[in-house]
Amino acid sequence: MPGYLIKNGRVLTWDQERKSSFPQIDILVEGQVISKIDPNLEVNANDPSVQVIDASGCIVTPGFIDGHRHVFQSQLRSTVSNHTLLEYCAHLLQGRMTFLEPEDMYLSQLSGASEAISCGVTTVMDHSHVVTTPDHAKRCIEATIESGIRSVYCASPFAIPTSLNPMTLPDMTVHHAKQIELFKSLWNQHPLGGPGNDGRVTLGLGFDTMHWIPEAEAREILTFIKDNNIPLTCHDVPRYNLPALAFLRDKSMPLPAQITLSHTCEPSAREVEFVRGHQIGVVCTPESEMAMSHGMPSAFDFYRSPKCRVGLGVDSPAICSGDLFFPMRLALQQQRMRENSAFHTRGKLPDLVPAHTDDVLYMATLGGAAAIHMESKIGSMDVGKCADIVLVRTDSPSMIGCVDLSAALVTHASPADVDTVMVNGELVKQSGKLLKVDWDELKVKLARNREALEQKFQEVDWEWNKNDLKDLWGVRDVLE
Repeated sequence: MPGYLIKNGRVLTWDQERKSSFPQIDILVEGQVISKIDPNLEVNANDPSVQVIDASGCIVTPGFIDGHRHVFQSQLRSTVSNHTLLEYCAHLLQGRMTFLEPEDMYLSQLSGASEAISCGVTTVMDHSHVVTTPDHAKRCIEATIESGIRSVYCASPFAIPTSLNPMTLPDMTVHHAKQIELFKSLWNQHPLGGPGNDGRVTLGLGFDTMHWIPEAEAREILTFIKDNNIPLTCHDVPRYNLPALAFLRDKSMPLPAQITLSHTCEPSAREVEFVRGHQIGVVCTPESEMAMSHGMPSAFDFYRSPKCRVGLGVDSPAICSGDLFFPMRLALQQQRMRENSAFHTRGKLPDLVPAHTDDVLYMATLGGAAAIHMESKIGSMDVGKCADIVLVRTDSPSMIGCVDLSAALVTHASPADVDTVMVNGELVKQSGKLLKVDWDELKVKLARNREALEQKFQEVDWEWNKNDLKDLWGVRDVLE
């Protein structure tokens, strides 16, 4: 691989108190890693193996880390933007997904991963419900590798209906076992997906079914995950019968070393302590949590507990922004509003702002790496870490004149300001253009694919499907 010398940029650096600074220093990338960080680095002018990237006028950050995203859902964008979680499942997970073939999944996965890269996200923990057949899994993994993103691809057993109106589900006693066997077959692939994978795409398990299957079976699967040190991710939304944290704790389940929970809104002190004590990662996705009645986004509840691992995520690109700038902004201002309100109820005003831009910027970088248990490899600019690097321009109409660069990234930057993205020492976006995919060609394929899917979706009575799911979930008595 060629080497790169990134010069003249203002580089995001974290201290031990999670405070940012932005010194002007240079970064040398050799192979897949950062090899030197110093002011005024130089290379031999006659050495063609090292390309100089002038980062003048740019903030240089570690790649943003999205700890919870359903990457494949990008091709279903806007279908569930005005929906509760129940409706989201009725319209998407146990609705439109019924129609998606492996090639549909490939296009959507490639689109979703390319979107993330374009927005400066270099790593995703991808909670993928689509591994219902070997072909679905194969095509999703191929698209992930092709995009160039770093991914913990978490194959997730899931009950996709075999038909709608009425909704017919597969026999999960058989179906779930087949999906776990498929997961284990993927685990035996070295590298995952074949020789085109240079190690940046690894396998995890999305295990939302653990409290629906026999307890002994769940224990056996968790033991396998723990013994093989496999990343594990679970939705934790007790209001909607996804009580991952309570299940793991109350059933004294085997706890793998790499567990990441998504959401975990409004935690009790006992839950925060359980998460902290067992070094469980938590990923807050404020946009979807606020939209779909998960509960109050609670990233700061964990962030303020010493040594808690907490990051941010997009969740579903079908309903949310695809970048981490907006979740950072939303988490910050929601927390300020929450704490300001507490002052108001006492007839007081805050003397200092209750939350700071550094807090959420940390969650999107090094904190996010810790939430998915990868802080030794990514999340900060340190010698020996993977070369996942983003250059954000400061000369756009929204960024010009910024002097507090932490505030600039959190409260002013947008995906349009992301100029250059490097993953694992490879340039995947440069001068605002994606390099791994031909976007002009891909967007035509995506438009044609979406038009064909829309024709299939017209056959469904969505209200019927929603009512079927109300009965399946047993929630009619709590809906109003």
